[in-house]
Amino acid sequence: MSANFPGFMWGFPGIDRRLLKMQFSFLLMVLGGRCNQLAVAWWTLQETGSALYFANMVACSIAAEVLSKPLLGWLGDKYNKILIIKLASWISLITALFMVVLSATGLFNPWTVGALMMISSAIVGVRDPLQASIIPLFANDDKVSLAFRTKSVMSSFSILLGPVLASGLIYGVGITFAFAADFFAILIAGLLIATIPSHIGVTGEDEKTSGASGFSMIYSSFKVVYGVKVEFYLAIIAMLINFALFPFFTILIPLYVKDVIQYPVTYIGLLDASFGLGILVGSYKIIGWLSDRVPRDMCVSAGFALLGCNLLVVGTVSSSFIVPVAFFCGGVGLMLINIPTSAVRLLATPKLHRNRVFATVSFLSAAASPLGSFAMNSLIAYLGVALTVTLLGVMVLLLSLLVFLVPDFKTFMRSQDTQLNDAYLEKYPEAFEQRCPSFRVN
Repeated sequence: MSANFPGFMWGFPGIDRRLLKMQFSFLLMVLGGRCNQLAVAWWTLQETGSALYFANMVACSIAAEVLSKPLLGWLGDKYNKILIIKLASWISLITALFMVVLSATGLFNPWTVGALMMISSAIVGVRDPLQASIIPLFANDDKVSLAFRTKSVMSSFSILLGPVLASGLIYGVGITFAFAADFFAILIAGLLIATIPSHIGVTGEDEKTSGASGFSMIYSSFKVVYGVKVEFYLAIIAMLINFALFPFFTILIPLYVKDVIQYPVTYIGLLDASFGLGILVGSYKIIGWLSDRVPRDMCVSAGFALLGCNLLVVGTVSSSFIVPVAFFCGGVGLMLINIPTSAVRLLATPKLHRNRVFATVSFLSAAASPLGSFAMNSLIAYLGVALTVTLLGVMVLLLSLLVFLVPDFKTFMRSQDTQLNDAYLEKYPEAFEQRCPSFRVN
């Protein structure tokens, strides 16, 4: 059900103002999260001087986020989506407050900081699928792609401004102020979300969904994704690519800037800002221009290729001008992947499975990220940072060609939005049969 009063923002007419308010709140939380991530990275490296310590903390943190998606993704299909988002925002606020206190008092304890990172990451794992699955609450089918574009524009602003804000705060006034920025960003976002009427998020449940247990819904989410072959194989490809991308952004870039080229922390901000600018331009202009000219399947493959080129340039070129340009192209590539695939997934999935499918696909896509973080220790030790990045870039480029081998990929990607309603149910009916193994003793 969509609302009856439209909004207008950044050239996106017809989008519900309440959806824009929610998306702006997510922008603030991601903005604060980026301040938190960079502050933790610099604080850990400053206190321990150990890349191994930092890499292991990051790996545990991303593991919490990855696991929370399939284990808790069913909540959004069973309970009130808006209430879950509200609760998640206040839990995030509490963890951010603890981080401010620890930093202000100079109490760096890797176990405490790691635990807070894991809680925050688990909340992100709950919140991320909801950002997509709430869109039909505010937008009709023909506006879904547009809504994903506004979501991406908001995300791009957080990625664009977050590194500048975080690196500026750390470099100018200290790590504690970066943590404080995270706290206030989450506080403002929570207050904005609190103004959204909770009744909007009530799930349209049928008898099976309302009576289903959490375990059966977790089981069904994996069954659905495995049965919908186009989503399953895309998730596997994304998993292999994220094996390289996640440690690239979280581990290799800080080490590359700090130890290889020996630039100040502000250069990390420049690189992330370039990536965010690519996301902004890609979601606001490029994807809209391409949508009427280039099939979605071609856009997705090109997006993976641009990300691979981003890594390849970092590993082989030391130019302070070319590397930010490569990050810009990587940001464009990310939007060429995310917007088309997310829109098709949302429209083609039956509504009672949407949050779980988004959560499970996200889980599978990111499942190799912790492994990638742990693997970086050995790769960096034996190959060095630059060669490691180069090899990862070659791997991503090769994987970009595999999308054309995914079953039914071209068929779904070239369908009109208005023709995709429940298309997965029609193509793969056996994937949505409500069967779950029983452990009851008779």
